[in-house]
Amino acid sequence: MHSQPHKAQQGVVLIVVLIMLVIIGLTSAAVMRNALSADLASANVRNETLATEAAQAALAYCEQQVITAGSTMPIKAVSANQHWADLTHWLPGAADGTVSPPNWKTASATGNSGSAKASTGTAPAPQCMAEKITLTGAGDAILVTARGFTPDFQESAKGQTITGSAVWLQSTLQVK
Repeated sequence: MHSQPHKAQQGVVLIVVLIMLVIIGLTSAAVMRNALSADLASANVRNETLATEAAQAALAYCEQQVITAGSTMPIKAVSANQHWADLTHWLPGAADGTVSPPNWKTASATGNSGSAKASTGTAPAPQCMAEKITLTGAGDAILVTARGFTPDFQESAKGQTITGSAVWLQSTLQVK
């Protein structure tokens, strides 16, 4: 039995396997990163949808209040500056006499006023405001503004958004 002379090993297989492991690792990291990005994007779409639905509910609630209450609802006539555009009119402390909102109702099942955040993990209650405006050539109307919030919404003492987002919707009701 003849034995073959022992050849020196060159380690080419080891190098190829290491390169393949690096490629597989980088591909896996890219796939995980894309999956995370997709999850974040779908969460953002979900939050936007929740805020939009809340704003739609608040708008419908406030419109119904204007329609059913009619002249008994305290709606302030507005001149050039509409109150809805001033963030301080939306703050919970706005009704304390320092800033007087024209009419601020929180759209909720109970109709309570305020914008306190509900239990953890839920969005603040949506809000709506009604103001009397004059339309050029069409007479008086009621401008209804509503805001709905994402679950992570927080605002500063000045009403500016800190985290999350708010969806604003408006409608105009003709006064007859």
